[in-house]
Amino acid sequence: MRPLSPAFTEYGWAMSTAEAARVAGIEPHAVLRFDGNTPPDPPGYARPETIAPALAEIQRYPHGGFPALIDAIADYAGVGPEQIVLGAGADDLLLLCARAFAGPGDVVRVVDEPTYPLFRIAAWLAGAEVGDEGAAVTFCCRPHNPTGALTPLPEERPLVVDEAYHEYAGETAVGLEHVVVVRTFSKAFGLAAARVGYAVAAADTASELRVRQDPLPLTTLSAALALAALRAGPPDVAPTIAERERLADGLRGVGLEPLPSRTNFLYVPLDGARQRYERLLRSGLVVRPFDDAIRVTVHRPEANDRLLAALEQSNG
Repeated sequence: MRPLSPAFTEYGWAMSTAEAARVAGIEPHAVLRFDGNTPPDPPGYARPETIAPALAEIQRYPHGGFPALIDAIADYAGVGPEQIVLGAGADDLLLLCARAFAGPGDVVRVVDEPTYPLFRIAAWLAGAEVGDEGAAVTFCCRPHNPTGALTPLPEERPLVVDEAYHEYAGETAVGLEHVVVVRTFSKAFGLAAARVGYAVAAADTASELRVRQDPLPLTTLSAALALAALRAGPPDVAPTIAERERLADGLRGVGLEPLPSRTNFLYVPLDGARQRYERLLRSGLVVRPFDDAIRVTVHRPEANDRLLAALEQSNG
């Protein structure tokens, strides 16, 4: 095998819910996860009847792909269907973009670090190195993960913009020249386990991306769920945004200062973040730890109140 970059670090998954339950001494269903940036409840269109037609033909390949889904995504994004590239989640498309634009001997730039670690992983798996000078392609996350900020777009081109949280921000880079926008159904649409993503690019760029990917990156079951999501209309993120601001006020009420966010999570700087993470974990509350902060996904109000009470107690 071709050796990986000496700087390569594999993606680190969070602790499983079963393991978190073992640490806390509770049943798995009692664990509250604030670390995945996904909705706390499944969407209404995630029902058995949604995938029943696909199950009835599960023995067949979907010859011709998923034109109905592509058309629906194009309508949602405000572009032509020839500009859409489907993928098995946004991650699949980020990996595709890295290997399409870069290879051994090339440099990939990742801006606003620390950020989503898959940008670096995608560069390394393509055989490229991560740096700032002479980049073949630049990656950024907007709104930014983990801070939630709506940072300015880099000027470099070509540019790949991860818009996993764009529904919460109301801004997009779709339509900008030499920009590939990557989105997901995992966040606002609530289909994380279905693994559905899409890229929006100029038609010629989209065509080049498609010839470099798997011939059928989605399952028929995942495609059925994504199409049902789009037919249900744009996701209503207003309740999540309102609860995010209530949670932010609550965090300030217990002496913490979350950063302003345009996403469905809050980045909360604090001393002893790793130790605070461990204490919360032992209470069955799983947040995302960083060296000097924790990241908290907006959950149900009662779950957020439980987290606030635990943080207030740990401040004492």
